[in-house]
Amino acid sequence: MPIAHAIETRRVIKFQDGNISVTVDSLIQEEPLVINVEWPGGAASHFTTTMRTPGDDFALAVGLLATEADITSQDISQSRYCVGPGNQQDYNTVTVTLRRPVSFNTSALRPVSCGWCGAQDLLQRLAPRIASNPQPPYHFEEIAHLFDEFDQRQANFRSTGASHAALLKARSEGSIVGEDVGRHNALDKAIGHAILDDIMLDGAIALLSGRAGSDLVLKASKVGVTHIASVSAPTAMAVELANQAGVTLLGFVRPGRFNLYSHAEGIIETYDATRVLR
Repeated sequence: MPIAHAIETRRVIKFQDGNISVTVDSLIQEEPLVINVEWPGGAASHFTTTMRTPGDDFALAVGLLATEADITSQDISQSRYCVGPGNQQDYNTVTVTLRRPVSFNTSALRPVSCGWCGAQDLLQRLAPRIASNPQPPYHFEEIAHLFDEFDQRQANFRSTGASHAALLKARSEGSIVGEDVGRHNALDKAIGHAILDDIMLDGAIALLSGRAGSDLVLKASKVGVTHIASVSAPTAMAVELANQAGVTLLGFVRPGRFNLYSHAEGIIETYDATRVLR
């Protein structure tokens, strides 16, 4: 796998106060990093797989081992990228060679900032569900009104200033809000409430209080959500996955304005600009 850049650029449609323009936006990248560990006399073992912004990969691998397996600088022999199929350098797989055996738990608790970090099957999870049935577009005003409700229903954030939230709005149902210290947990809670209440989410809108990462795009698309709108930016991988899944992805949503990153046909005001994002 070739080396990835920390920041990538994408064409986006910018909507502000009724005016539409095309611009180039800078998006931070996220890709999975497989971290393996080996030592003399032992075969390489999988330590964890984590989503990260490419760069400083050896430092990331060693830092995780230091905080979760108690290694020190004296324990490290070398760190290297692995060689993949066709003798190609794989910049998404790192092997740290230690001077002594260590014990570690491959299912160790991972930080709440990433919903899937540490999952053994993370690479397999990065495959979106493709929408089977085209869904009618939304007016931006519908989404803007939902954000007004979204702000009012974040009780934990109003009390603490330290929580994330996700709102789901099915086409023929009321809205559902989940709150949690983790972005992914907030969305999982909202999805769980919908499932428990037997609410179908095909064609639903998801509002996010933070960055629209690949994990949230995948989670939402797998339950039928076709529109995702965030107060913050998406990552480059999130845009790629949204394009594959048929999801309309909006970022930097504010009163009267937003950036549109994928499937412009999902928003009535930008329907005629769909060719820009192809």
